[in-house]
Amino acid sequence: MFGVNIRFQIAALLILAMITADYIKTPHLKLISTRSFKILVGLSAANLCFDISTVYTITHMDIVPEWLNKLMHQMFIFSIIAVAFTYFIYVLMLSRNQKRLEKGQLILCTLPLLTSLFFIIFGDIDYYVSDVGVYSYGMIVAPVYICALIYALLALIISLIKNDDLNKAQRISIQLGVCILFAFTLIQLFFPTLLLSGIGLSLMVLSVYFSFENQRENFDTEVSCFSRVAFHRVMSENYETKKPMFLINVTCTNYSEINSIFGHDAGHKALAYVAEKIKKETRQSVFRSQTSTLSFFMSASEAAAADTAAYLDRCLWEDKSSQLKVNVRISVMDLRKYAENPDEAYGLMSFITSEKTFSENVVFLNEEIVGRKKRRDKIEQLLIEATESNGFEMYYQPIYSTRHGTYHSCEALIRMKATSELGYISPEEFIPIAEQKGLIFKIGDCVVEQVADFARRSRTVSEKLEYIEVNLSGLQASSPDLDKRLENIVRQHGIAPSFLNLEITETAVIGSETNLKNNITALRQKGFSFSMDDFGTGYSNLAQITKIHYDLVKIDKSLIWPAFGENASEKAERLLSSVINMLKAIDAKIVAEGVETEEMATYLADKGVEYLQGYYFSKPVPEAAFVEILEKA
Repeated sequence: MFGVNIRFQIAALLILAMITADYIKTPHLKLISTRSFKILVGLSAANLCFDISTVYTITHMDIVPEWLNKLMHQMFIFSIIAVAFTYFIYVLMLSRNQKRLEKGQLILCTLPLLTSLFFIIFGDIDYYVSDVGVYSYGMIVAPVYICALIYALLALIISLIKNDDLNKAQRISIQLGVCILFAFTLIQLFFPTLLLSGIGLSLMVLSVYFSFENQRENFDTEVSCFSRVAFHRVMSENYETKKPMFLINVTCTNYSEINSIFGHDAGHKALAYVAEKIKKETRQSVFRSQTSTLSFFMSASEAAAADTAAYLDRCLWEDKSSQLKVNVRISVMDLRKYAENPDEAYGLMSFITSEKTFSENVVFLNEEIVGRKKRRDKIEQLLIEATESNGFEMYYQPIYSTRHGTYHSCEALIRMKATSELGYISPEEFIPIAEQKGLIFKIGDCVVEQVADFARRSRTVSEKLEYIEVNLSGLQASSPDLDKRLENIVRQHGIAPSFLNLEITETAVIGSETNLKNNITALRQKGFSFSMDDFGTGYSNLAQITKIHYDLVKIDKSLIWPAFGENASEKAERLLSSVINMLKAIDAKIVAEGVETEEMATYLADKGVEYLQGYYFSKPVPEAAFVEILEKA
């Protein structure tokens, strides 16, 4: 009789064994919900053990002491309620984004559990034994149905309430688990000899396992570490604790270059190598928190966090001889000190990992960096306001023709009108922010519209200049609909496309060469001309000149200034001369930027440079002042 009555318990144990085996195979996050799930599985296993024990004691009452039989049944009944309670707490933690319960809330949640414990301890129990089956009944058993119903209903209510922390599939999974618990409880109530409570609880655990604990969305298989989703979950839980919390980020600063040169698989391999190194040296859970950044948390002192970062830096620096030559920068953030919530932490993290001006290899978040982040946020807000209220104006810098001895063209340079207490904000500062926030396309169109409108309104400009140079950012230059947008703008303002020369920085070509070439071809057919801007500041300019035809090449001032003045060097002069000769050899027309002295102007003109631009002739000025310069020339 004993073997027949435990057949469902054996099946339930097999289900739990399969869940446990699959669970152990992959790393898991250290979350409250994860710990709750482990307790849930453990209690379910304990329940089955008690279930089997009660079947044995009730079928062997002739040899088992009465007190032991009652104790086994008490433990079994309480374990069922404990499983239902833990299931409810597990669902509650998921719906609260791992936010811990306050003491009062926890006491309220445990009231049904504690009340049932009173009846289990002091209630009476009777046993039914026959050839059909065995079961127990009485005051001890009654709390099982009441508590199971209460906790199941609470879990169901949570799944029905709109909550961004639970998606549709997860809600359905919770509802399925509740339905299973209801169904098997009713079956047990009306058919007590079937002893199905254990298999019902096991199926309930299985229903949530595949939606919440199989780790697919928590694991980044490309880099073999935890994913960004997992990072956000752990961040939220960490903020619920009162312990010290340091976030250490390891950013691969040449990740894009590795992808461009060796391919995306190589980029993933490089990050996976760094992730494995971090795990080996720190014994911490590693997260791919951003595309090129790996992060881990430390609940330690500031000194310990600093020592870990320094040690990790030494370990990774020693490995720079590896084939992929991964360059990393480590940032250490005291989240308790500088961020009051996860959203603030994400903002600071994004800033400190993307900022390119840090000279140190290990950077510690401090008040100065936080201040820079606040300035950046203010600039972002000003940009949003400026794009909505025409908050930009154009300045123009003339370009001198050495062949004709007069101004030949000019470069249009954007400025922000209102900058509040921030003072002057350079385009070098606000353009990257505009690119990152997706505002650059509106700003770019605004620039072209203002330049086209200026050319239409000013007869002096249209008669004395051959064209106006307009800068395109990397994102603009590679956008699919660039040619249509620019054509529409010049048509609306009634100017010829040939009156606009589009400047493209050489670095804009990296990663978008195909789109850029297509845009240049389409726009050139419509009459636009092109310049390569900032020649000499990137690493691939020579190759790009051979691939893409430019009407002009603008030599950056960083190649010109070292050859002049008190600190001029012969080596710098030879380099400048060679660059000019090389460009002349391929029939490129040259514009020299940053010309500030007569010496520079004379030297460059003698070398055959066709066009000169710089403060020696004029600084960038507003429309009216620029027209005056042209009229006096």
